[in-house]
Amino acid sequence: MWGRTALLGLAAAAMAATAAHAERKMYSYDPISPDAKRLTGAGLTVLFDKKLTGAKVLKVLATGVPVQGRLIGGRERDLGPGGLKAMAGVDADADLYEIDPKFEQGKIYIRAFCPGAARLWLSFSRLELHRDLRIQAFGDDPGGGPTRVCGTLDFSFRGEWKLPKGSGPDPMEDWAGDRGPS
Repeated sequence: MWGRTALLGLAAAAMAATAAHAERKMYSYDPISPDAKRLTGAGLTVLFDKKLTGAKVLKVLATGVPVQGRLIGGRERDLGPGGLKAMAGVDADADLYEIDPKFEQGKIYIRAFCPGAARLWLSFSRLELHRDLRIQAFGDDPGGGPTRVCGTLDFSFRGEWKLPKGSGPDPMEDWAGDRGPS
């Protein structure tokens, strides 16, 4: 018979393994707000890892052109005192990321989304199947002024990409064939 300690240990190990498991997903969105239409044209595709505790966005890709940016964890303190909560008209509960300017076309995203900024942060509403998405863009002021809201981008859910088995996709390659958004 299993002892209580052994059962508790087994249950804890199973929960830890489940919590650590992430499923890679790729959703595409059509622009609906003026900022989203102006900045993304045909829309945006988001590559992310879905976990039990939420999602971790890895990349944003322009749907119509081969431009992608890698995201790294954003720190609210970099936005200024109080972070998102201190900014008017901002979703304070959104997930915050920063565009990595050194990877792929990160500098292109910074120039396009927030001209004059050296850094770009993007906050994401919850990523869920068949749910619309709101992204807010924030840029720094290289002159030392406060971080500013550069745009609010609203998107309607278009579809989920079926990812190939094995290694992750290279979104800049036509690996999907006829397996586009469903």
